[in-house]
Amino acid sequence: MLMTIRYQDGLRVEAILLAANHERMRVAFDSQSDTIELYKVDACWYTEDGVEIEIEALIPIAGTDVSGF
Repeated sequence: MLMTIRYQDGLRVEAILLAANHERMRVAFDSQSDTIELYKVDACWYTEDGVEIEIEALIPIAGTDVSGF
């Protein structure tokens, strides 16, 4: 699944969602060689460094089953 993430300073980045559950996501960015884990506290999502982010868009990739997401 493709996704758009917005940081609090307004920066938007595109990522690929690799794995997810209700509290954590593992994503990959083109600009980074390693994956990043996002985690949810209450209703907010955060990076591994504790930076609050907003998930602006989740876009299914053709042929991917997202029925359980």
